[in-house]
Amino acid sequence: MKTTLGRRGIVTLIAVAAIGGAAIAGDRIIVWNGPGGEIAPSPDYEVSVTADGKAWKPFTYHSYNRPVDKLLDPEGRYIKLSFLTTHSNEYKRPEDNRDTYAHSWTHFDFSGGPVEVEVKVKRPLDGLGLPLKSCGIFPSGLGINCRLAGSDTIRFTLAKPAKIAIVPNHLQALERLKAADPKQAFEGYRNPLFLFARAPETGVPDKGAPGTLVLKPGQPRGIDDFARAKVIYFEPGVHDYSKFNPEDSNHYIVLKSGQTAYLAGGSYVYGIFSADRRRPPIAEMALLRGRGTMSGAKQRWGDEPYFTTLEKGVRMEGIQISDPHNHISHSTAPVKDVAVVGAWHGNTDGFTREVPKSEPYDGWHIDDCFVMAADTNLKVGGPARVRNYTVWQLNNAEPLWIREPDGCVVDGLRVIAFNNPASRQTVNISRGSVRNSVFRNFLIEAPFVPLLFLMPVRAEGGGPAYENVLFENVTVTTPHIARKSTFGLEGDANAPIGRVTFRNLIINGSRITSQNCNNYFDFLKGVTVGREIVFE
Repeated sequence: MKTTLGRRGIVTLIAVAAIGGAAIAGDRIIVWNGPGGEIAPSPDYEVSVTADGKAWKPFTYHSYNRPVDKLLDPEGRYIKLSFLTTHSNEYKRPEDNRDTYAHSWTHFDFSGGPVEVEVKVKRPLDGLGLPLKSCGIFPSGLGINCRLAGSDTIRFTLAKPAKIAIVPNHLQALERLKAADPKQAFEGYRNPLFLFARAPETGVPDKGAPGTLVLKPGQPRGIDDFARAKVIYFEPGVHDYSKFNPEDSNHYIVLKSGQTAYLAGGSYVYGIFSADRRRPPIAEMALLRGRGTMSGAKQRWGDEPYFTTLEKGVRMEGIQISDPHNHISHSTAPVKDVAVVGAWHGNTDGFTREVPKSEPYDGWHIDDCFVMAADTNLKVGGPARVRNYTVWQLNNAEPLWIREPDGCVVDGLRVIAFNNPASRQTVNISRGSVRNSVFRNFLIEAPFVPLLFLMPVRAEGGGPAYENVLFENVTVTTPHIARKSTFGLEGDANAPIGRVTFRNLIINGSRITSQNCNNYFDFLKGVTVGREIVFE
């Protein structure tokens, strides 16, 4: 332990680990050092956690926007792909974007709260000067209030684990939005801090157990070594498996049924994971878990977004996913307690769970996740089940795409940023039918959105477009909504619409009813309020 003198002369104890990435464990708090190597600490933020008279300093990571729109051929020449051109970022300083251009993030585990968290802004940032004038913590529904302590420091109390965004000068951002045209991210929305506080792990694999392959940084092992192991244990530090399999152009780390890949806290693994067969049953899926970080930063961004995902048929729990090169996941694998950060260019979609009706599941396909995305963040279909999902959305696509659900449940969606001023939608229901599904407990509090619900009905399928569909407890506190939501028959479509019910839809303090709904919705052909669309 190292004794240091605090700002006001109070003696605090800060534990120091001897090696990069190692856990620093107190009675109630576990933090990790950085992985070392090329992973430098954030130049923008520093975080400390205090409980029981002791202070702990988790490593704070950093990620920033950078333009990517080309592939290299084997000779190193650029190949321009039209598909990528429409999804790439402009070649300019990241700070010149109107969007979020960088962010920092940190994580720790704790139990038996509360704990005190201190966030220091280490320097004036582009678009965010010092001294600080306000701060906001989101989702606001968690009820975590922050306070300023000096010109560069934010403090708050965490009573229980939570995944949150800390936005310095939140009120100043809202004030600047009033006159901005077009709308854009301001102040801390351009460079926020994400914090992922979890409950301590249980059932951590024993490194000394038979069948465990322990991987040390800088000592790579091969495909045969991985195949023989029951548990693949990545120790703290940087591991580069981005070129793992020379026979596979995407270089997947393939896991078999019954295998576990464990990313210890402080580990940073360049690599992506796949099951050894297509669409294994959930009960037979391998598991990727831990408190480490999986990064797609060194994978090739190709033109096959639905094929070259970061995960294929592997359950995930408790990890961070940073700088994805493509879509995160298009499988039915359950994902719990995962955070996605550093998604900057198009095709960095979040999670897609289009579940076949033949594969029902009583658990949750996605549970308690925080996802940053620069393309569709969450896509659900069939009997997909999702709860407690937090969205930080860049200027592309939508936070939620609902596509042909039947028996679907989304319970707890929190949209805390959506940096598109006019051309997209928050909830996209623009293709196929919606049946026997419930979408409830939504909080949309991004500073601005283009529109809320896109619900055109087209001439698709033989039955009604909406059948036994409920949106319940949807609260919108977004002060700038560019356009009304749309619902009804599009163009020359004449398909039956059916019925959708909105129960307790509140937009900026107004409960939407049949009397005031025209202020918020554009109704197309074939719609009679109270018949095709009901407000309760």
